Amino acid sequence: MTNYKETVDTLCKLVQTGDEADRCYAARTLGLLKDTASVETLIERLRDEDLDVAIDAAEALGNIGSAEAVPALIESLENDPSGEVCTMVATALGRIGAAEAIEPLLKICLERPEEMEWDDDWDTWWDAQKAAVKALGKLKAEKAVDDLAALIDDETQQDMEPTLLNTLIRISEAGEDLVIERLRNQDRAPIHRRRAAGALARSRSANATKALGRALTDPAADVRAEAALSLAKQNAASYLSALTLLLRDPEGEVRRAALKSITRLAQNHEHAADLEASFQTMLTDPDPEVRAILYSILLPAVETAPLSEQNFQDILAGANDSHAEAAAAACTLLGANGNPAALEKLLQIVEDTNGHPMVRREAATAVGKLGRISPRILATLEAAITDQQQVVRLSALAALMDLEKNGRIVQEQEQDEPPTLPRPLEIILGALQGEIVIPQASAPPVEVTLDTNIENAEAADEPASDENPEVAETGLPDLDLPETPAEIVAEGEVAPAMSTLDAIAMANVETLVASSHPEKEIQDEITQEYLEIVEDNKEIMQRMRSNRKIDAQDDIRRLAAHILADIEEIEVLKTLIQALNDDAAIVRREAAESIGILAQRNPQIKELSDAVGTLITQLAIADLDQRIISARALSHIGNRAALAPLMEALNAPEFTLRVQAIEALVHLSLNSQDPVEADHMVVRDVPPLSIARQLMERLEDDEMAVRVAAAKGLAELLAPLQEESFTRKVVEKIIAGVTLGTGEEARLVGRALRNFDTELANGILLTNLKQADDSIKRSVFIEMIEELLTDRDNPEQAA
Repeated sequence: MTNYKETVDTLCKLVQTGDEADRCYAARTLGLLKDTASVETLIERLRDEDLDVAIDAAEALGNIGSAEAVPALIESLENDPSGEVCTMVATALGRIGAAEAIEPLLKICLERPEEMEWDDDWDTWWDAQKAAVKALGKLKAEKAVDDLAALIDDETQQDMEPTLLNTLIRISEAGEDLVIERLRNQDRAPIHRRRAAGALARSRSANATKALGRALTDPAADVRAEAALSLAKQNAASYLSALTLLLRDPEGEVRRAALKSITRLAQNHEHAADLEASFQTMLTDPDPEVRAILYSILLPAVETAPLSEQNFQDILAGANDSHAEAAAAACTLLGANGNPAALEKLLQIVEDTNGHPMVRREAATAVGKLGRISPRILATLEAAITDQQQVVRLSALAALMDLEKNGRIVQEQEQDEPPTLPRPLEIILGALQGEIVIPQASAPPVEVTLDTNIENAEAADEPASDENPEVAETGLPDLDLPETPAEIVAEGEVAPAMSTLDAIAMANVETLVASSHPEKEIQDEITQEYLEIVEDNKEIMQRMRSNRKIDAQDDIRRLAAHILADIEEIEVLKTLIQALNDDAAIVRREAAESIGILAQRNPQIKELSDAVGTLITQLAIADLDQRIISARALSHIGNRAALAPLMEALNAPEFTLRVQAIEALVHLSLNSQDPVEADHMVVRDVPPLSIARQLMERLEDDEMAVRVAAAKGLAELLAPLQEESFTRKVVEKIIAGVTLGTGEEARLVGRALRNFDTELANGILLTNLKQADDSIKRSVFIEMIEELLTDRDNPEQAA
């Protein structure tokens, strides 16, 4: 890039002559550019009168990593009175890796410089000391081991024990031996042994692993727990059996640590048969939490080695566990194991309307995974679609979809040949078309409570009030949302955490629906002031409130529409298109979403065009949610007839719709099908350049999200076009637009500029930087240059 040197020279000049803000921004960017031509200029700023500039200069020198800077950095470390500057200098020396820095770094670890300043009641030397310790670890300073070990027990020093232990391990085997000795020494307080165990997690030596294994029998519970966690971090699978013994430890802290460690090790364990054998005697453990975690741990193992008959029978019995979390985990494992002998038990659980809904959910899912189709199975799942519990309804539909994809018909024992049965897909289509009706409940459903014990859940069950039918239908009351934000919860006032099972059970199925399809696009998160969100988005809050009031019958059809996105059949598509005109808004939205997913997966389906007319109408006149979903679906269908309506949506009053319209226009313009070949009737086609001109107007939008979306969209849209003059105008306007507001989108726009010609974008940025008349504007251009030119994969540049 021919203007790269000009960029470095311009930034160096700002470091020398700019005000404090200029010098800070320019120094930081020079460090990220990593150009050694800036080292001399940055060295001069180590003595800058402004501390922030000196700190940024030291950080930049560390990022560049040039040995040329070491003498100046050492001089600053030894003489600068600012602890903040010395802290960054020590960090920089560690990054550069200069052996000549070991002595001065060790000196600042051991002795407080007399001239170093305090920051009110905080001794800034403490920060410099800790940074120097870490730097010595990076330098693997063997000669510092004894001095650093002595610092650990120096009661006159700050408590840096964890940092010192980690550094000793990083330096050498001799340092690690000192840490192992601290772990083994029973004369030391448990807190010191625990810290040693935690530090040894960073080591991969056999001695460290052996020391941690022995620490599993330490008399102090917190040491045993830390040793277990460290063994898992080391991936010490040979200690899996030993860790299972800790599941019976009398201390809950140790049992919890053992469960976490076993789970982590089991995920990486390569020998499934050995894993099952390790837990053979514990599958009937009296503690239901232990059984639940063991069932979950065995999940990956059964994919390659099915359960032995004895273990299968034990887990089959566990599916009737009175503890819901253990029973649900058993059902999940039975589904993954693949033994059809579990079907009868699983079907009984699904049919038990008094059972815990999460257990029934996992049982229904397992039935689908087992892949057998029979009259009993289809009847049970069809009945479950009308269940009073939403999670059961969704899992039954998902199970039917699994059977549609992978199921095979099995004949009953008394039959001579397999029966003629409806396809599982036909049942799902019937659910969407309203052919499956929820019967009137003879008794209220079991409510999902925070108590995972089924017996307690049943005892606590109370019928819903007739005054609020929504509670009876969904298990969720109509919650009134506050008009003003609640007070921030103070520390100690947070409600206790619930188990994973309860968290899922208590969650609205909206979450399950939103997370099932990875193809669904995620909108960019738009940040606003909290009070402004509450005040300005009451309409959104009202929609959120209304979405909680879901009629159970409509919910069945909505869930069916959601599930149907998983299969590409013309009959499915036609049914979804019909559902676009459903009376229920939630069904219309889910149908449009599923059509979009089908189009994204295979835009060549000719019948997708049958949805275009309805989606265009909904884009114009439907509620906001439907309009956004319609825009997204239209972009994937690939019919250019949608371009003109999407252009009109650029002027919508809702900024979220404008953002979606921009994204849809760009995607459709670049990925549309040829109207003639696809037999699309396009009355008014819109060429890419016309779209680009409209997006240029959005660069002056009041909303930052729209401006950023327009910048990104223009970059994609113009990339295949040979429009150099127009592209220059676009880049100039994108850059100028950032300064019209607060400049908060500078980094986002800088990333968007990467999609244009870098030479062009950087040249325009440099011109603006030189012409800017204040440091605020200059900082905006510097940030964009930084995002445009620096290494995108470097995590240090993400700030």
